[in-house]
Amino acid sequence: MSLWCHFEFIYKNLFKYYKHIVACVPNMCYNKGTKTTKEGVFMNYEDKIIEYMNNNEGYITNKITKELGVPTIYLTRMVNDKIIVRVSRGIYALPNVFEDELFINYLRYSKIVYSGNTALVLNRMSNKSLKEIEANVPSNYNTHRINCIKVKRVNDEYYNTGKTFLKTEFGNYVPTYDKERVLCDIFKYESLDNEELNYAVNAAKEIGINYEKLYEYSITLDVYEKIRYLLEIR
Repeated sequence: MSLWCHFEFIYKNLFKYYKHIVACVPNMCYNKGTKTTKEGVFMNYEDKIIEYMNNNEGYITNKITKELGVPTIYLTRMVNDKIIVRVSRGIYALPNVFEDELFINYLRYSKIVYSGNTALVLNRMSNKSLKEIEANVPSNYNTHRINCIKVKRVNDEYYNTGKTFLKTEFGNYVPTYDKERVLCDIFKYESLDNEELNYAVNAAKEIGINYEKLYEYSITLDVYEKIRYLLEIR
């Protein structure tokens, strides 16, 4: 074999070996928890999860992990390695994050809107601690899997009127109702004693009641006659 033929033989075999290595790179990277982009940049799956959690109140869910293109097995591995903690079914948090029950419930049941005494507390219209979590859900929502919240199925009008987002004591935003809607509810359902009612009304006044909004809600929710004195003495 001539020197040139010998060189050509070596070159062809090296080229085949190179193509084999390139073809194996994605699998090799996957086993190590990384992903190769077209630009050849390696992204660690665990880093991707941590980055998302750092930018989103320290939490992540199975659903979001899948949307990020990360296999959920890495969540289990990170829990086992004590990098993150599992706080509820399909929900994970960083170890240094205070477990926010209201926020965790919202992550797990995205259709809930906190109502009743829970809405009172979130609106700072109650001076009592939260003993029971209450929430509204759409009338067609399946509630059988919710076992930690007192839920009530309501029509679209009752579900959406006054819906807003407020901060929990841990600084996370959760869905609830604004103070004008809460005032309508406490007069409609007469769920508070005189002391609790006076505190709620005075707290709402101190924060600032939007009386036009209160009037609109009272008509929509058919409670105008019960709250008209609030509108008359403002």
